[in-house]
Formats: sequence, C-alpha cells, structure tokens
Amino acid sequence: MADRVFRIQGAIGLKTAFRAAYDLAQSLMRNEGTGYEIVLRPLKSKRSVDQNKRYWALLRELSAIAWVDGKQYDDQVWHEQFRRWFIGCEETRLPSGEVELHGISTTTLTVQEFTDYMTRIEQWAAEQGWPVMQEAA
Repeated sequence: MADRVFRIQGAIGLKTAFRAAYDLAQSLMRNEGTGYEIVLRPLKSKRSVDQNKRYWALLRELSAIAWVDGKQYDDQVWHEQFRRWFIGCEETRLPSGEVELHGISTTTLTVQEFTDYMTRIEQWAAEQGWPVMQEAA
C-alpha cells in the first residue's frame, strides 16, 4: 500500500482527518493483518504562486538563450533536467516491466527549499555564461 496522507489545516479538519485515518487503518488491518504507523508532523508550506511564475519565467528565459552542443531545449526539458540534478530522481515501474527514471517533483519542496532550488539554477546558468533573471534581481 502506498502512503496515505491526511492533511489537517485548522481545528475543524482535525476530527475528520483522524476519523478517516482510523477507518482506513481498521479496514487495512482487518484485511491484511499487519501493523501501521501514524506520523504527525508540521504541514510544509508550499511554494507561492509568485514563486511558480518566476520559476517558469526563469526556465523560458534559459530556453531562449542556452545552446548545448548546437541545440536549444524548451522549458519542459530544462525543468526535468534541473529536477534530476538538484532534487533527485525516482523510478517508476511500468506494467511492461520497464523502469523509467524521472526527476522528483518540485511540489515536494517547501517555500525556502524552492527558493534555494531556483538560486542553484541561476548559479548554474551564470557559470555556463547564461545569466538569467537579471531584471528580477
């Protein structure tokens, strides 16, 4: 079974989330007879809409100026490349048995982690001779 996450934002959702977790655990334990754990931790802040807009502007700007071995790549390709380089990779096993490797989603990052991620991209681009987001700095 994949992890299940029950998000609680405020006292109103507390009872609902715990009830849903209880019902799921009870059902799973009845069917599978195994144990589970419940982990309670602070909810991470996700990146802001402004951060997201800036990120995609950064990637579009880079795709317009960067040339690698005589080729240019679009923002989606740079998005995947940077996820692999700076966040990491995960595998997806397909029904055919093939395994695909792809970058871990940027949505897993907190606001601060996403800021740091964009800074790493800008530093890398500058080191390659492609300074980006100079107007925004």
